[in-house]
Amino acid sequence: MRAHAVLKKGLYGARREEMDTPVRERHGNSIPWCADDAAILMSERFQVDIRGLPVTVEIRRNTRRRTRVGMSFRADGSLCVDAPPGLLLDEVRSIVMDHSRWVRYRSERAVNEVPFWYPDEYLSGSMIRFLGTTKELEFCRDDGCYVEDQGPVLRIHLSAGDDPKAAVWGWYNEQAGTVLARAMEEAVTRIPWVDQTPRWRHSFMRSQWGSCSVSGRISLNTHLVKLARELTSYVITHELCHLVELNHGSAFNALMDRHVPDWRSHREAINRVTGLLSEEKPVRGLVR
Repeated sequence: MRAHAVLKKGLYGARREEMDTPVRERHGNSIPWCADDAAILMSERFQVDIRGLPVTVEIRRNTRRRTRVGMSFRADGSLCVDAPPGLLLDEVRSIVMDHSRWVRYRSERAVNEVPFWYPDEYLSGSMIRFLGTTKELEFCRDDGCYVEDQGPVLRIHLSAGDDPKAAVWGWYNEQAGTVLARAMEEAVTRIPWVDQTPRWRHSFMRSQWGSCSVSGRISLNTHLVKLARELTSYVITHELCHLVELNHGSAFNALMDRHVPDWRSHREAINRVTGLLSEEKPVRGLVR
């Protein structure tokens, strides 16, 4: 079976390697074609064991594919298979195992690659971060601009002249309003010296994840929606502690020890992802 690899931009590392491989013919006929204009019909997941390494495989049914499948890797080492609608699950599994050596190598490499914080270009197939995991962008031409969150895929409908990057940042901005409000309310219920939710806001910032003014107003970075929830909770608790301890002295550390016992490991984790703050804002589009 002949296959060739394609290098694409990805979230982790400067390149994301893909393999495009032909599908075996079934009884002399190619895989049935479903003449639906919608590209992605559905997704399925299963797991394979490749010489002791468990690899999660996600199948995306793509009506644009007739006789070939595409294989690419996400940052967590899972394998995404773009397959024709009529290809059976066992056939996909067989194709994956036929390339087991390549799959194992790429899965291990994807996990260990140097982080790539944001796309160089906002194109279909680019990866972004959200809540500690990744989503693949899929752009569609439409009469208006709106977003469909389909789990591992973020489908963004754009009209002529819309800026893809601004659309993604606008989606981040909307999500932050909900995600950060929920995280703030949860933190407030745990902190005994806070009897009501303090004044707070969120915005895209380049140098800090959060701050607390002497007047008690808290500012949070909209980029927090890209992180795992426990890191967002850590940042919010940190700022709530500043309501009673403005500096980072021993009294402040004692408060953090009491309410976030593993805060030091969270601090190390969040210091490792400061590259997320370096992205320039979109030239067009209304984002805060």
